[in-house]
Amino acid sequence: MLEQQPLDVWALAGVVLFLKMFAIALYQGRWRLRTKVFTKAEDAARWGDGTVSERDVPEVERAQRAFRNDLENIPMFLILSFAYLLYDAWEQGAYLYIGLFVIARIVHTWAYLRPKQPLRNRAYIVGVLCTLAVAGHLVFEVVAR
Repeated sequence: MLEQQPLDVWALAGVVLFLKMFAIALYQGRWRLRTKVFTKAEDAARWGDGTVSERDVPEVERAQRAFRNDLENIPMFLILSFAYLLYDAWEQGAYLYIGLFVIARIVHTWAYLRPKQPLRNRAYIVGVLCTLAVAGHLVFEVVAR
């Protein structure tokens, strides 16, 4: 049976990661409205005297890449970490891996939007290592049964 505290941490992490991704969408919208550059004519018409362009402004494109990176990393971590909780794996590991992953993804996004290297790369690596650690512990728990 899932213990309440690790499940609470997992659920709150999911909310924080959702809000972080939502903030990227708001960031994109802010830049589109600020620059009045849109990729769709209906958006340009709706938001005033906007320019229709084949490409977004660089800030919007960076935000899109940060969002895409989230989509490549966050769902898998949430799925694996939920299974980790279902198998009642090391409880302290749940706090450690989930907490570090959330911090790493927040730092990664900030460093992507600024842009800041090597911080972005280091944050990405921390997130991947957390996912690999959860996956490794999960395999151990499954095989040990």
